[in-house]
Amino acid sequence: MSPDEIAAALAAWPLRDIPALPGRRNDRPAGVLVPIVWAPEPEVLLIARAPHLREHAGEIAFPGGKPDAADQDIAATALREAAEELGITGPRLLGRLSAMPLFTSDHRLFPLVAALPDAALQPDPGEVAAVLRVPLRRLLHGPPVDAIPFPWDGVVHPSPVFPIGERLCYGATAHVLWELAEALCAARGHAPPPLVSGRYTWGVRGGVSRVGG
Repeated sequence: MSPDEIAAALAAWPLRDIPALPGRRNDRPAGVLVPIVWAPEPEVLLIARAPHLREHAGEIAFPGGKPDAADQDIAATALREAAEELGITGPRLLGRLSAMPLFTSDHRLFPLVAALPDAALQPDPGEVAAVLRVPLRRLLHGPPVDAIPFPWDGVVHPSPVFPIGERLCYGATAHVLWELAEALCAARGHAPPPLVSGRYTWGVRGGVSRVGG
């Protein structure tokens, strides 16, 4: 898909009003960028957060963070943090996804999807342990996506899990990826890959572990 096609798909996608998760307020906003590059094929970029960080250390995430006083809005926060963490400059904002509550803190992600220019990244080693890539075709036309049942308000919801190399992307970041897949597939008139459970389960402190190991 081209940047224009993604922008049109996001403009047509109805954002969801997702309440706070059980035991959380989720009232602390965090602006995150969902960067997409087009060389040699469309890929979504994520980061593995550095293991020494005070919050969400070692987790798979999108570049982003909490607002500074100088940020005009949450989009400015996402752009500033992406520049600080990955050296991203000159992205084209394509649209928004639903504000996503976190289970492991009171933050709520405000995701902005962006097309990146063809420029080298400059990850900050103090914040970023690795840059990860997920091909867009995997989200739109890939095999079934692993999920873990998550009971909430008397309903069991599937919570997606994306293996990326030796790492696992789950929680709010995985839900943002999944909503991106839903929005783009809806624009193309087909369903995203099905969610299937059984391979992973919830581990300690909100983590994920493989069933049987």
